[in-house]
Amino acid sequence: MPIQLLWKRIQHAAYRDAIDLTSLPFAEEAIRSIAALSTNLTDTSTFDFEHATRIDTHTHPIPDWFRALELNAAGRATPSWDVGGHLAFMSEQKIAHSVLCVSTPQANAFPTETDQELRKKKTLALARLLNEFSAELCRVYPERFSWLAVTPLPYFDEAVTEVKYALKELGAVGVGVLTNHEGLYPGDEGFDGLWEYLQGRAGDGGREVVFIHPTEPMIKLDDGRLINSRPSPLRSGLGEFYFETARAISSITANNTITKFPHLHWRVSHGAGAFPDISERFLLGFPNISEEARKAYKERFWYDSAGPVFPNQAKGLTEGMGIPVSQLVFGTDYPYGIGFWDVNANIAGLADAECLSSEEKEKVFWQNAKDLWKGKISTKESG
Repeated sequence: MPIQLLWKRIQHAAYRDAIDLTSLPFAEEAIRSIAALSTNLTDTSTFDFEHATRIDTHTHPIPDWFRALELNAAGRATPSWDVGGHLAFMSEQKIAHSVLCVSTPQANAFPTETDQELRKKKTLALARLLNEFSAELCRVYPERFSWLAVTPLPYFDEAVTEVKYALKELGAVGVGVLTNHEGLYPGDEGFDGLWEYLQGRAGDGGREVVFIHPTEPMIKLDDGRLINSRPSPLRSGLGEFYFETARAISSITANNTITKFPHLHWRVSHGAGAFPDISERFLLGFPNISEEARKAYKERFWYDSAGPVFPNQAKGLTEGMGIPVSQLVFGTDYPYGIGFWDVNANIAGLADAECLSSEEKEKVFWQNAKDLWKGKISTKESG
């Protein structure tokens, strides 16, 4: 699409939804990069997908302008990313399709902005530009990519508006949220409006997918300032992310989110992080919902393999929590995992896992993802 038409369409939708894109100095650069996705095409015929069947449910696009905004990701340099590199990785790893969601901090990239109204404007604008980028990427390469919308949480009404636009007009196949947004966890009652919208959209017998990804722990002070509350001197990717994941699951359990909204299915990162280790002790505090929560963990939660999950960490899910193989999905965390862990070894940990049969491995590698999204993602190679 010519940049003039693209800019007009994006600007019109933003104006309609009361989003001020000009609050971001890089807005025009972002629009140009979105337009370039369809003009600077990567030739997919140069990659071999003939025997690719895997569905990678945990990957992250990183537009150059987002990387420039967020040069550090949880204590490590934010990696570079481009379409060609991602497709090459998929081809090498026999991945037919990848589900994209922008990683931390998503639209919450302005914690040092002390003007709260300006911080809100920037957050709304960034969420919109990130979603427009992901949508265009998937429009250009529909067989290879699907995407999950990011939100401008904790601005709750505006988050519903953004999610409606992303799902109804841009074609997102779900929603991605962080373990906390400006210090508020997803079980907070303020999130209920978003969950109610998704529950209603799912309808009877349907489902909507919510991907929970870890981020830095934050505290919002009474004067509106945000401070990082990481208790450890170690960077968050080494441990705090996994505690954050446990906090988020605990939050939506303790506040009855998972019981109030039974048509929401929760895609959880990194094998549920630290939650399997604390789940039984945690549920002692909620005897009235503990059995219903355990049932939800086994039927409406889907746990990915990104990181060193197989063959050992996964036992906390399967042996510790009794999670069936039907709820495990494949994920690589591309490109953030590259250089942090040995991605080849991680994938081999699943491919060679003695605790799974060949049929069960196929379920984890792609069949369970197809079941989760129920026709919303499709590839020729993965059936």
